[in-house]
Amino acid sequence: MQTGLVNISSATTTTLVARYSARGSVKKMWICNCNQDENVKIRLFLDDGTNQTSFVENLNIPGGITLQLTSILFDSSVLNLKLQTQGTGVDVNVIMR
Repeated sequence: MQTGLVNISSATTTTLVARYSARGSVKKMWICNCNQDENVKIRLFLDDGTNQTSFVENLNIPGGITLQLTSILFDSSVLNLKLQTQGTGVDVNVIMR
């Protein structure tokens, strides 16, 4: 899969940017709920292996809607950027640049 493109098809926690990677920031991110019939609840957060801090917490994205976030800055030498998805029929696409 191309770097910056992530497809999520279940309720799970996905590492979008891994700790120790060269990518230290995300200029823009689109999170699309591709399931037209079901909402998806998301949590976007930083994780250092011990502590977690959220950018977005318990946000419901309606079916067919895309959320755009800008300027997500963090130190990827010590932090993971993760996305947690919850719901039935999860079908989420994430684009980062």
